[in-house]
Amino acid sequence: MKSYLGLVSEYAKVHRKKNRLTVVCIAISVMLVVAVFGMADMSVKAQINENIRQKGNYHAVIAGISDGTAGQIAGRSDVKVSGWVGMAEDTVFRGKKLLIQGGEQDIAEQMNLAVSEGAYPASEREVLLDRPALKQFGLSIGDTIEIALGDGQKREYKITGTYNDFSSLKGTDSHGLYLSTEGIRALPSEKREYYYVQFKSNVNINRALSDIKAEHGLTDKQVSTNLILLGLMGQSNDSSMIGLYLTAGILFILITMAATFMIASSFNMSVLERTQFFGLLRCLGATKKQIKRYIRLEGLRYCLQGIPIGLLAGCGVMWVAVLFLNALNSKYLPEMPVFQISWPSMAAGTAIGLLVVMLASRSPAKKAAKVSPQAAVTGNINHANHQPVNRAANTKWFRVDTAMGFRHAFSNKKSMVLISGSFALSIILFLCFTVLITFMGNALRPLKPYAPDISIMGVQDSTLLDHSLMEQAKSLPHIKNIYGRMVSRNIPASHRQKDNKVTLISYDEPQFKWANDKLISGNRDQVQNGNGVFVSYSEDFKWKIGDTITLNLPGGTHQVQVAGILSDTPFVATKGESILICSEATFTALTGISDYTIIDMQVNEDISDQVRSLITPQMQLLDKQQANRETRAAYYAMAVFVYGFLLVIALVALINILNTVNASVSSRMGNYGVMRAVGMSGKQLKRMVTAEAAAYALSGSVVGGILGLLLHRFFFGMMITSNWGEPWQPPITVLAVSILAAILTTFVAVISPTKKVQETSIVNVVNAQ
Repeated sequence: MKSYLGLVSEYAKVHRKKNRLTVVCIAISVMLVVAVFGMADMSVKAQINENIRQKGNYHAVIAGISDGTAGQIAGRSDVKVSGWVGMAEDTVFRGKKLLIQGGEQDIAEQMNLAVSEGAYPASEREVLLDRPALKQFGLSIGDTIEIALGDGQKREYKITGTYNDFSSLKGTDSHGLYLSTEGIRALPSEKREYYYVQFKSNVNINRALSDIKAEHGLTDKQVSTNLILLGLMGQSNDSSMIGLYLTAGILFILITMAATFMIASSFNMSVLERTQFFGLLRCLGATKKQIKRYIRLEGLRYCLQGIPIGLLAGCGVMWVAVLFLNALNSKYLPEMPVFQISWPSMAAGTAIGLLVVMLASRSPAKKAAKVSPQAAVTGNINHANHQPVNRAANTKWFRVDTAMGFRHAFSNKKSMVLISGSFALSIILFLCFTVLITFMGNALRPLKPYAPDISIMGVQDSTLLDHSLMEQAKSLPHIKNIYGRMVSRNIPASHRQKDNKVTLISYDEPQFKWANDKLISGNRDQVQNGNGVFVSYSEDFKWKIGDTITLNLPGGTHQVQVAGILSDTPFVATKGESILICSEATFTALTGISDYTIIDMQVNEDISDQVRSLITPQMQLLDKQQANRETRAAYYAMAVFVYGFLLVIALVALINILNTVNASVSSRMGNYGVMRAVGMSGKQLKRMVTAEAAAYALSGSVVGGILGLLLHRFFFGMMITSNWGEPWQPPITVLAVSILAAILTTFVAVISPTKKVQETSIVNVVNAQ
């Protein structure tokens, strides 16, 4: 051994079990950071892929520019792909709506319009037609199709190819005719052209768009962005996205703090339990500076062992989540790459591990350096480690052993803060991440229980559906639920002397049951029995139970009373419009209409062809099965990561509790040995250790519960209430489960170390070092 620093490796060889606790704690902390940050990275990538698949891979849309300006934009070094997309007036072909669009092939492919059979149109009289249209109209590639344009002219086009299904077309019983840029520009009817731009990776998109606007004199109205895609890329300036960024930032700070507390508490105890050892080094001539260098080197050795283990474990957790996600994938969700490394999470885990250990070593190093050689030789080091005892442990309410356990826990304030803080952060993280589950459930509309798979409605709003049609549909196989609605739109109304428009909608039995789950205030039975209406929560109207709304209907003026307020409905109101929901009897009494406007079905298998056989040309079938499958796939992708976050946090929290309690007991081995030597029984010793651990758990649970509820309410208001009006409710069940799990784990954690103390000879325990 050439230097006193060589004692670090020699000590590590002799006390491998003791060092293992600190190494494991560092590894767990790094694993937490890598797993959560890595899963977040993978989640964002998955959501970006899903958004691109559904909405297209573009960053900005520019309107009202010339071909010359478009060419200059395309020639920029930061633009990857760009091109024109044109839209003409829709037409009708054989009773079905036909959307007419066109554009350049490069940008069309980025918008997910890829030719599945045939070839892309090359001339102005060639088109692509969607595959369901070929099947429904009995057409083939190479046939001609004659369409009527908006000005009454008719034109023939040759079908050169087809493209895959689009859920947006199937969901509206429409079809799509896609032309080349020349074809869309040759149309005599009115048309609109937009220039779509996709930038290269690592480009500051907002800055690039600002440069484009300044260079070509474009206004803000001419340039719009793909809001969700830019938000997922972290490049959105939208206020709602900024709120989500803030939420994510706070959650990641909490994760970092949890890792910091875990490492700091373990390392602090590891150093303090060997204060006498450092004092003996002082007897051999070591200076205070050398003691500090010794402890820093020891911390670096812990990092070199714990960080690689944590990085590998974090990657392993992340890969298991990805494999599980791929196993749940449907054909509509792009498969995520397996065994992909998230370098940002690896860098974050390494940096946090190194920085925290180095910072955590400063305070215990100072304390160890202050121990005098005389105190180390005599073994009287209590003054170096503990605060002066001004009063004895409180034995009025507790047994002596239990009181001593509480006294031990609170005797070292720093250890108390670090250990209980680690408990508290675990509870806070668990509570905060549960908000994402509620957000996910509200954000994805097709996952609602009322989301239909197939809908029947008239081609015109005036076309109504007889009740006999619903009876026929009910007799079809594989029907899970069927329900109808009557709808009357644009009804003049007044409320509190303010005029507006309302849409009146009827509900039947299944829909009232679903509405009950969204009822903020009021009574469902009143509305269902015809004694009032439901309204949807609105910041504009500030509805209250008992408000009166005057409806100016063709049959006269009627007043209805607000009997319930819903946090959410399946319908989207325009600005200044209200949605009123009533019973079928109330609807008929107010409007005189008894037939349905729409009939919705939820099915177990695809029966769209059978349903289509029941309808007339005046009706349309809206097939939303593909759209629902796509959104459910996106939901599963998000759900795996959200529940994965919770699982990782819960697992790490439990391991942290076990490790922390074990380390705390190990750090007091000498004290426990002395107590056994003066006559304390094994049962008393166990009660004392249990009381000490319980003090950490209870104080951490109280702090974690209070702060966790406050942060849960803050995140809930930012993410849920501001968007859907759903009021915050304390997550009592989640809080109780998390606190109970922490306390039970604490009591389980003391079993092994106390058993070890009892089985070890008193001499060895007293001299444990």
